[in-house]
Amino acid sequence: MTKPYPHSVKEKPVKFIPNPQNYETSLQYEGMRLKQENKGKTIEQLRRKYAQ
Repeated sequence: MTKPYPHSVKEKPVKFIPNPQNYETSLQYEGMRLKQENKGKTIEQLRRKYAQ
């Protein structure tokens, strides 16, 4: 059975979260590295730390 009002309930879009290992690989291609103190942090934590 279909819903009578398909547009009445809005679904939240899924937010993209990159894989930390892919981020590290990307940095290596650019000739950069993560500091040892930032090694275990998620990308969201790094964004908050370096946000201006």
